[in-house]
Amino acid sequence: MRDLLLAASYLRMAVKVLRAHKLRSLLTVVSITIGALSIVLMTSLADSGLQTIAKDIEDLGGARLLLLTPKQPECMKAKAAMAPGYLDKADQLALADALPHVAEKTWYAGLEWKEVLAENGKSENAYVVAGDTGFLPAFRFEVGKGRAFTDEENHSRANVCLVGPKLAQALFGDDDQVSLGKRINVMGTRCLIIGELKKMDRVGMSFGFSWDNLVVLPLETLRESDVAVKAETILVVKTDRVESNDIVKRVANAILVNRHNGVDDFEIWDFSGIMQQFEMIFLILKLIVGFVASISLLVGGVGVMNMMFVSVSERTKEIGIRKALGASPTAIQAQFLFEAMFLSSIGVFLGITLGVVFTVAANILVKHLQPVWVGTVSVPAVIIALLVSLSVGIGFGFVPAKRAAKLDAVDAMRR
Repeated sequence: MRDLLLAASYLRMAVKVLRAHKLRSLLTVVSITIGALSIVLMTSLADSGLQTIAKDIEDLGGARLLLLTPKQPECMKAKAAMAPGYLDKADQLALADALPHVAEKTWYAGLEWKEVLAENGKSENAYVVAGDTGFLPAFRFEVGKGRAFTDEENHSRANVCLVGPKLAQALFGDDDQVSLGKRINVMGTRCLIIGELKKMDRVGMSFGFSWDNLVVLPLETLRESDVAVKAETILVVKTDRVESNDIVKRVANAILVNRHNGVDDFEIWDFSGIMQQFEMIFLILKLIVGFVASISLLVGGVGVMNMMFVSVSERTKEIGIRKALGASPTAIQAQFLFEAMFLSSIGVFLGITLGVVFTVAANILVKHLQPVWVGTVSVPAVIIALLVSLSVGIGFGFVPAKRAAKLDAVDAMRR
């Protein structure tokens, strides 16, 4: 009960002092408010962006993804001629039924930017992809108009293709269904447009192609006619669970090592390890953002210390009288420390409140512009802002409070 009464007494005195110097108190509170607001806002937006990217990758398979890609041999350079140097059709057939625990898979080649020429004379640069029938479902593409090509069309090397919405608009305008049935020239192949893809809102990895400015042809249509397609063809495997990744990698490695005569001209990428690295990078980025934002709190702390030093100087006589009446150095120190914490508490409360409000508003705005945005308010950022702000109040208020406690009563009253 005594402690509560003492705290109430400290609070009344702190409010009285702050009200006596409204402008000075307001500026000090504002500096703390800005610091706490910056931590909550910047960390929350960084966390939202990183969660959006992670969600996109997870939607495609995340840690269950495996990529088999060709590469230049390192350990077996002398025997490089004994292997094809890429993943050929025979490799595809050998791996087709041998890989266990496969939920989805696709063979495709991302051929980067190529000129696409339409029969109306218009041309546009777009990403060219040669893929099998598993390409569209594996990467969660949806056909908005027309249809996808079939296995029969892939194996018979049919000259058909699908175009992304951005490419269709650039070549044929906005008229509904206008792109279907038209022919375009891609890498020397004149193909019939049988489908138009829906717009994809993704901000994650590109996997070597654009999500809306692309043209997709059957893999077999281009593989035999273009050497670049052979060299760039890769296998994407999505396992049934993360624990199956090692088994699939061992089986795929054994098959390819045997077929390529021991030449290491291929590489297996395991996204379970890559996702762990991403999470570590995301954590470091959030810490950096939080650290940069917290620098503004140090400025606020300097303001608190400056105000408390001025307060001690202005109230020297008061301190002397209180000591003469029996107040202990500990009580004097506690009073000034309480005032510093009171200032910081007001600032951090306003800062966190405004930070949450601004974060929610920013998330709504960004989500309106980018529907896949994952808006969130970082709870750890709120807790960190609270702890750091209070620590700043205590840390920067301690020295002035200690100085007040050490004043001699007689000397203080004489001043």
